[in-house]
Amino acid sequence: MMRTFFAALAVCFAAACTDVAPNSDGELAGGPAEGYTLEVRADAGEQIYLVTSPEGRTVAARVADGVSTLMETSAVRALAATPTDETSMEEVVSLRMPGVDLSVSGDPNQKGEEGGGRVSINVGGHSIEVNASEGGPGQTDDNAHVLIRGVPESEARAFIVKADQVSPAVQAEMLAALGLD
Repeated sequence: MMRTFFAALAVCFAAACTDVAPNSDGELAGGPAEGYTLEVRADAGEQIYLVTSPEGRTVAARVADGVSTLMETSAVRALAATPTDETSMEEVVSLRMPGVDLSVSGDPNQKGEEGGGRVSINVGGHSIEVNASEGGPGQTDDNAHVLIRGVPESEARAFIVKADQVSPAVQAEMLAALGLD
C-alpha cells in the first residue's frame, strides 16, 4: 500500500515539477538540478516533509498520530545530513535517452512482501527518486523515501500547501521559514 502511494506521488511530482522543453536540436534540456529539494520520509508511525531552498535554508514538518509540528532547526539539520537507509539494489530495468534517465532497482536478497525497491527518474535537470522497503510481514516496519530535486519556487510552495496531513498553521510556518509566504 505504501509503495503504491509513493510511486503515485513520484509520478505526480514528475508531471508537475518537470517543465522541460526541447532545445534547438530537439533534445530535452539537461544539466544539474537547480531549485528546491523536496523530501518525504515515511514509515508506519510518522511522515516528515522536508524542503530545502536553493540557498540552503531547510524546513521540515513532522506528522505523527494525526498531529503536525514544525521541527526544530537542529533536528532538521541532523535529518537533512542523515541519508535514508538504502540497501544494496540491483538494477532491473533502465531507459536512457537524451535528456531522460529512468532506472528501476530491487533488493536482490529479498523476495515478495519483504523486498524493497528504488525508482530513479531524471528528466531535463529534474530528478525524482523513490525508495520503498517492505520490511516484512505487516506494515509496521515498512518505510519509504521520496526525494525530488530541481523544483521551481511555485512547486515548492504547492508541495507545502498540498501536504494535507500538515495543518494550515504549520504550512504557514514552513512557507515563512523559506520566504515563500
